[in-house]
Amino acid sequence: MTLPKKYRSSADNDTVLMTDHRWRTIRVYRWAPIQILALALSILFCISTTAFASDAHPQGEFPLASEVTGTTQAAKEEGTNGFLSTVWKGLTDEAHLRVGYGVVQWKMDLKRSSDGATATMVQRDDSALFLSYGSKPTFIKDTHFGYTFKVSYVNFDMKKQDVAGNDFVNLGTEVHGYILYAVPTLYYQWGEHRYKGTFIRLGLGVGVGGARYSGTAQMSTGEVVYTKNTTFEPRLAWTNFLEANWKHIGISFSYAAPRIYGDGYDIRVAGFSLSVGYTYYF
Repeated sequence: MTLPKKYRSSADNDTVLMTDHRWRTIRVYRWAPIQILALALSILFCISTTAFASDAHPQGEFPLASEVTGTTQAAKEEGTNGFLSTVWKGLTDEAHLRVGYGVVQWKMDLKRSSDGATATMVQRDDSALFLSYGSKPTFIKDTHFGYTFKVSYVNFDMKKQDVAGNDFVNLGTEVHGYILYAVPTLYYQWGEHRYKGTFIRLGLGVGVGGARYSGTAQMSTGEVVYTKNTTFEPRLAWTNFLEANWKHIGISFSYAAPRIYGDGYDIRVAGFSLSVGYTYYF
């Protein structure tokens, strides 16, 4: 039997074999350092696993497939439960939910992208429902400064338009919807440094916010248009607030200004709110 002859081609990574007058090219890959390291770690892992199995079964008996499956399943469940419990603890440890009722003053400036036509919808001194979440307040060392994470929801129903600069007129148009924003906030606090304590807190934050809305507005061109935004696309939002809290009862005054886009319009929303609420602590 004639052995095949090997020849090295001009390319360093190719090996040419000739067997029975037939040519074949086989790609030979060089080992990179990272591949060598991965191979070494794999071998070490196999050795350590084998040693562990030998220690667990000194007479050369290896665990049954059912035992391995049960151990793996238990480890997966323990890892999942550990991750979920960590997330839940991070969201609820000294956190709170606040439900409030109060008044709002919202202003929505609409600018149509196609021709620059504008409209301003307003809501003045109307009641609204407030819902907010706050994470654990954390103070910066021994100072009065701290930080937290806030998620807030507020609904709006704008039935008037600003036609001549603070001249609010009911033109039969209306835009209604809600705003949701999430912002990390930095605050300064007077009073007790306890999340259930009595304190006054002044803060500001920058994050993301969005809105869903629909309704009609009279543009500067005189035409009445229908506009809506049914998708929730996060945009830059910022807020500042002043809170006074006594155990579970609190008063909040805040200003928020999320910017939103929708249906061919560039929209800026800004509003003040004053509410009294009840706080539930986790």
